[in-house]
Formats: sequence, C-alpha cells, structure tokens
Amino acid sequence: MLKKIKKPTWSTFLVSGSTAVFAIISLISVFITINTWQTQREAARPYFSFKESPSIQLTHDVSFEFKFVNVGTHPATELTSKTLVFPENLQEQPILIDTYSVVNDIPRDTATSLLLHLDPSQLYPAAPDLDAHYIVINLDYRDPILKETYHQLIFLKWPGVNHGHVQPLIHMEAGEKNQVIQYIQNRDLLSLP
Repeated sequence: MLKKIKKPTWSTFLVSGSTAVFAIISLISVFITINTWQTQREAARPYFSFKESPSIQLTHDVSFEFKFVNVGTHPATELTSKTLVFPENLQEQPILIDTYSVVNDIPRDTATSLLLHLDPSQLYPAAPDLDAHYIVINLDYRDPILKETYHQLIFLKWPGVNHGHVQPLIHMEAGEKNQVIQYIQNRDLLSLP
C-alpha cells in the first residue's frame, strides 16, 4: 500500500513560519539577557577612584598622599599596589619603586590611603626647583563575590616645583602614556596587560 503524501497547506507554512520566528526571538532574548547580566556584573565589581585630589607636601622630603575610594558595589580584598616614580626624561632609573598591601577588606564607598615619601637628594642637587616626574600606580585587588582579580593602572605626571611653588599632579597625556609604557617594558618594572 502506498501512502498518499499530503501537500503542505498555507496553514502548515504559517505554523512553521511562526515557530521559526518565535525561536529566533527566543534566541535574541537569551542573548540580550546574558549581555545585560554581564554588564550588571561588571558594573558591580570593585573599582578605585581618587576620593580627592592627591596632596603633595614639600618639607625635608617630598610626600604624596593618594586617597582612593572603592566606587564599586562589591568590596575589594587583597589590595596591593606597586608605585613607580621616575624622571620625565625617561633616561634614568626610577627614583622610587614602592609596594604596599592592605590587609583589610575595602567595602563600597570606603577610602584607603597610599603615602609616598621621596628623598629630595634624588630629585635635585640643592636647587629651589624640581624637575617633572611620572608616577605610575598599579593596583591589584580581588572581588570576593565574583572571585576575580582586577588590575588597574593610574598614570600621573608631577610637574615638580617651579619657582618655589609645588605643582599639582595631572593626568598623563596619551602620547606620554605610550612612551611611559615603553619605558616600563624596557626595564621590566611591571607586568602590563
């Protein structure tokens, strides 16, 4: 016995077409949901920003105080920093390589300070002015909720002391940043991502 093959009808095409459209819409919805979840997850991670402008004191030494605040939703743990200070000419070795670790967790909206002290004899030989220097701060910390480690680099420039006036810290320009990264890589001072 031979079975008769039914010809597809317009209702069969309609049902098949609507099923395909619903499948595509479902895939798009899943993609959007996953993308939104990843964005929200990244927005909740710990992230450090300056609480206020870094302060500079010029007494018997040069002192910098950086106050960082965790602006992320999640706390930060295992915060370590490695700070490099080197002359703007990028020809000499760093005058300071400082490492620092914070033992306690740093919850949201909580500040922590980083203090640096520079020996003035390394900066200048007894002149009233100081040359410009670059400061690079590498922060490494962990998110205990997401169980991920984050790296954050901060590139600053200190114009030094001009006519007895201590100049404020400024952010590095893009062209300077590329030269500084090359300087750091040539001397193997930091592991850059």
